[in-house]
This record gives sequence, structure tokens and C-alpha cells, in this order.
Amino acid sequence: MVDKNPLITIILPVYNGEKTLKATLDSLLAQTYTHFKIIIGIDGTKDASKSIAEAYKDSRINIFENPVNLGLADNVNKLMTLVPADSDLIAMAEQDDYYVPERLAWQVEIMQKHPEVGLVSGIVEFKGKSKSILFPGILVKGKPFPQGEALFTYLYINQLKVVNTCMLFRKSVHEQNKLKFRNTYGNFNIDWDYILRFSLVSNIYGIPKKLVVMNRTLTNDSVTRDKDSQHKASRQLLKNFRKEFPEKISKRTYNNALKMHRKIELGHHTKLGIIFRSLYYFLLYFDTYFLMYVLDKTKSYFVKN
Repeated sequence: MVDKNPLITIILPVYNGEKTLKATLDSLLAQTYTHFKIIIGIDGTKDASKSIAEAYKDSRINIFENPVNLGLADNVNKLMTLVPADSDLIAMAEQDDYYVPERLAWQVEIMQKHPEVGLVSGIVEFKGKSKSILFPGILVKGKPFPQGEALFTYLYINQLKVVNTCMLFRKSVHEQNKLKFRNTYGNFNIDWDYILRFSLVSNIYGIPKKLVVMNRTLTNDSVTRDKDSQHKASRQLLKNFRKEFPEKISKRTYNNALKMHRKIELGHHTKLGIIFRSLYYFLLYFDTYFLMYVLDKTKSYFVKN
């Protein structure tokens, strides 16, 4: 029997969130679906985040504080252990994002209609200084996510297209498959790693509606602003997954993923940086046999002359 009013636990890790936390909590507490709890993990921060959360006096808000910074993955894993036993669904939230009022209601509706779905996400609006962008393009165009290993391959090659800040998933899928959030790459790619693994054990659904707004103009503290470290971590993830899942990631798939990563990486650098990085990738990924052919012809030329 489908629970028509399942309890949702919203996981909200916080670190130096005083600039935007109030707007995030306001949007969560304004949800049209109201049967939820919020577990906030203050991760070793000394700013006003805790006092901002405490000021709400709302019984649905539970605050836990780490005396020292655990890092994003370990903070989230700790919060997962605090999820009530009667909570069937877990929703992720981030301290500097704003959620549309219908977010949870739309997600619960999908979970009730599709018991085979283990995780549901949607569209995010990135607000910049001059323009806004809707992501991911596949949902914006009204197309569904592929499923199973096809989704795994799609997300591996094209990088993360499931918006982590508004994902909602079944606790049973997480626990039964012993999933966890990994700090393999520091604070980078925690969501990409998790969702790749999730796609192998359950279906993932994408709602073709905007569920969340990310306004990154309000803070410069986002870890994703460190592009060089992000790109390095992404290259390592591609390599690690290729080694861990050789039966699912062929050499061709790995090379396609590297090519896509190269396009993404080059898009974040100056013209001079692009030239040097293009040369680097040219030398690194150029077809070996063709290179041998060029060297052989060059050798023959010098021998004759």
C-alpha cells in the first residue's frame, strides 16, 4: 500500500552559511507539502549559521553541530544516520539555494506513481549577474533520463545531469545497497560519485520543471569556484570508475568521457590557457598508430636526405 503522506527528512549541511541560509530555510518551510523534518548539520563553522536556524522556533527543524569541520561527505553521512526510522524519503538541500513551493509535492507525486523509481530530481535555474540558465538541457527539452546502465554511461560521459541540490530518494534504496557519500575527491564530485552508483541500483526520474534556483552571485564561498581543483578531481573520477567498473566502461567510453571533460575544462580558461591545454590533450590522446606513422615518415625523410 502506497503511503499517501510519507515523512520526508530534508538533509541540510551548512558551512559558513549565514549569508544565504535564511532564504533557503524560508523556501523549505514554505513548501506546499508539509509532512517533513529538516536536519541541519552545522559543520565546524563559527559564523551566525546556528543562531539563524535557531531563530525559527519550528519543531520541524533539528540542529546538530560538529565541533570541528568534517567536510561535506562526512557531514552528510552523519546526518543520514540521524534520519528518523519512520522517514521513507530523504531530500537534499543546500544552504545557498531557493526551492520553489511545489518542489516536495511534485517529487512525492512521482514516488507514489512510480514505485520503481528510487530517486527524483528536476531542473535548476542558475542565476548569474547578467543572465540565467536552466539545467540540465535534457529535461529542459522535455526528454526523459535513460535508465539503468544507459544512464550510468550517459552520466559518466556527459558528467552530472542530475541536480543534486533538489534530489529526493528512497531511504530503503540507500540503505539496502549500502550507498554512502564519499570524500574520495575532497569536497568535489561527492554528488556525481553518489548518483553514478545510485543509477546502477535503481531508476532515476527527472521532473521537467524548475525545482530550485541557485543564486551564486550572493556568495563567493562555493567550492565549485575552484575550477582547476574541480577539473583535476573530475579527471581522477573518470579514471577511478574506469578501473572499478571495467565491464561497464569500455576504452571507447572512457575516451569519450575524456573528450567531453576536455571541452568543459577548456571552456573555463583563457585563450592562452586553451592553447596550452589543447596541445597537452593533443599529445596525450592523439591516435598512437597515426603518431607512429608520422614518426616513421619523418625518420625516412631524414635517412634519405
